[in-house]
Amino acid sequence: MLERIKTILLVSVITLLVWVFAESESLQRRDLRIELQFVSDVPTERFIEVADEGFGGVVTVSLSGGATAISSVEDFARGGGLRLSIGNPAFLATPGEHTVPLREALRALPQFRASGLTIERVEPAAVRVRIVALETRDARVRVDVGEADLDGVPEVRPVTPKVYVPVNSVPPGPIEVVAPIRPDDIARLVSGRRESLSQVKLELPPNLRSVHGARIEPATASVTLAVKVRQASTELSGVPVQVRLAAGELSRWEISIPEQDRFIPKVRVSGPADQVEQVKRGEIKVVASVSLSFEELERGITQKEINFGDLPSQLRFEYDTRLVRVSIKKREPRNP
Repeated sequence: MLERIKTILLVSVITLLVWVFAESESLQRRDLRIELQFVSDVPTERFIEVADEGFGGVVTVSLSGGATAISSVEDFARGGGLRLSIGNPAFLATPGEHTVPLREALRALPQFRASGLTIERVEPAAVRVRIVALETRDARVRVDVGEADLDGVPEVRPVTPKVYVPVNSVPPGPIEVVAPIRPDDIARLVSGRRESLSQVKLELPPNLRSVHGARIEPATASVTLAVKVRQASTELSGVPVQVRLAAGELSRWEISIPEQDRFIPKVRVSGPADQVEQVKRGEIKVVASVSLSFEELERGITQKEINFGDLPSQLRFEYDTRLVRVSIKKREPRNP
């Protein structure tokens, strides 16, 4: 009795599996919307474009066949659509306009040949395409930095990119492409330092930007350049004067500056624009110094020339007041 029950269960499971397999492979009919692209088999020699203005790049394909095969077509359709190459048997590779019967063109694709599916109908049934023959030109690159002032000549890699244009579309000779440097990239460069910018997008000249099929390879370049240090200036009033001497002399001398000489009336500061801006914002404190040496203290000099030696060396200072008066007195030693 137990053996009979096992046999019945085994037969039931096998029957169920056969039914599921048969159901999965039963003939089905389905309409799929698939994105369709036309591509060149040799991009350096030929370019293909759609000549039908009303074609939006999507076709409706009516399929019949096994459910599994239809599902696989759905998968690669969702993964980026289908690509029809110029080498497809459904249309010629010669330059000019061609009407492509889409049903025959899709049947020739390996995705459908290996699936066993039947393509019953394609909407639209045909698309007109235009095949354009291309020629290769060497290009020279012009770096466009807008109003920025460069220090030296920029270096571009690659030196001569290739430009592919329709045959007889431009006069013979090299083509000039543009490497525009964005203002934001210019602003990030350190003035006076030679730096490299990678992945600068190259642009076709204006007369080729509307030509279908014209393109640059590689599409980007590396540009090495240096921006000149931008100069600026500002005028300060009432710049304070400070006395400087060795720490060991502080306790031995009493030094004073007359009130009229404690500030320099006007000081003109010029130099790199970024440092001048720091001076304006007070981030760089401008102070005139009077440095007194041991010998000058011993001699008891009465005046000394000012300087701005502690400030950035790129900054320049112009001022009318060169000398300030000083009073030097030796301190009396303290009684023990």
